[in-house]
Amino acid sequence: MKKYISAIALMFAVSSHAFEVTGDSFTAKWKIDSITVGKLESTINLSSADTGQYGKVYVSYTLTSNPNIPNSGTWIGYGRGISPDGVLARGDLMGVWTMDGTKINIKSVDSVTDGINFLSGTIDLVAGEMEAEVFKVE
Repeated sequence: MKKYISAIALMFAVSSHAFEVTGDSFTAKWKIDSITVGKLESTINLSSADTGQYGKVYVSYTLTSNPNIPNSGTWIGYGRGISPDGVLARGDLMGVWTMDGTKINIKSVDSVTDGINFLSGTIDLVAGEMEAEVFKVE
């Protein structure tokens, strides 16, 4: 019985501290340019007019469903940005997704030219756009 009480206390202590990202961030908006649908995965191609220090950005996300957890999965992606000054930024992107109605919620930790970013965003399939908040990871 003592083991069960200890386990419950530990679970409560861990669950009472939510995951929170703080610090400098910027909001980015993209439009969906195209979606390629496959049997087990789909690729979403997006572009932005201006995404902070990265300028005009193009990204591709390939989402794969998790057969064990409905409406969720993992994804990989690649991004390229070009600033007005001609500076090229590159990124290897990786994360998880969940689907809620017509929206796909994504979270990722990305390796980019100038470091590591954490991204949290929503792809609205009906509106044809994505909005995300991007944080630098120190």
